[in-house]
Amino acid sequence: MKRLHTLLLLILVTTTFQSCKDEANTSSNKKASTNTNAIAVADKNQAYIYKYNAYIAVWNDVTPRVKGTYATLFDLINDKTGRPLEYQDSYFIPSLIESRAIVMLTDIVNQEPAIEELDALAPSLISSYKELLAPLKQLSEYYKLQSYTDDDFEKGAELYFKAREPIKKFIASSDILGPRLQEIDARLLIKALAEYKEKDKLLLYNKGMLVHSIKKHSAPLYGISFQEYKNLNLQDYDQTLNDIIQYYTDFKALAKDKERLKKEMNISRPAPFTIYYLAIDTYLKEAQNLKNTILEAKKHAAMKSKVERMGIQYAAASHLKVTAAGEKVISSSNALNR
Repeated sequence: MKRLHTLLLLILVTTTFQSCKDEANTSSNKKASTNTNAIAVADKNQAYIYKYNAYIAVWNDVTPRVKGTYATLFDLINDKTGRPLEYQDSYFIPSLIESRAIVMLTDIVNQEPAIEELDALAPSLISSYKELLAPLKQLSEYYKLQSYTDDDFEKGAELYFKAREPIKKFIASSDILGPRLQEIDARLLIKALAEYKEKDKLLLYNKGMLVHSIKKHSAPLYGISFQEYKNLNLQDYDQTLNDIIQYYTDFKALAKDKERLKKEMNISRPAPFTIYYLAIDTYLKEAQNLKNTILEAKKHAAMKSKVERMGIQYAAASHLKVTAAGEKVISSSNALNR
């Protein structure tokens, strides 16, 4: 499952809204009513981001575990009979625990402001997850204790069917949640970056555009196989890679300005970007390696042979290495805001 990476965006937008609030508080030339209005807008925007964060937490933290559990059940249990597909000496079924993300969403879903396209999914996400916990835990314990030796899997089948409906219901709602989060992500990012550029916060602008470009660049690489490399649009691939290089170059040049660095990112420590730069350099290297492998017949043939013998993880260059490197850039970029 593709993991959605929007945490950088959330920090960027929150910072923008907070800066509006600070400016409203500190400006002595504006009227009190203007200050009050600006603070109210900032508070509303902060509330929106806080609520949006709750949905992001469900997607990032809960969905992968639920889908992982479902994958285990799918590989182990016959969906028609509720019994194992084949007899084994032992079985393992992971259980789930109460989730902080679900608790947070439960507490906040009815609060303002409404996010209609997400709030419509919340009741199903919350109820199905809670309904799933008990039968799944019992099913896990049933197989762990080998209770099936006493009843020939009868109770196990009963528990499986009790867990099957809520787990499928959760996944169905989550599969709608992901694309909706991506749509909101794009809208918020465009707004935040426009505000940064307008306010001459060019460090934050280039940092945000760099991550935005990496998301765009790596998006076609998710969910493909090496046989599909020939279908990639390498002209777009190259253009976006050049954009990434340009934003990276501009960021590094601006980051040498200690005054700007302190003002925009509140950073004054020496060499703050070592890990961040390393992550970007790795992404650029892996992206170029993949392109060379696609274009050079000998390299492509060697990769194909290795993948067929050993698996894609052993290839010297692959789409998986590019996407993994992109995720590290996003993670290291997030860390700069903490």
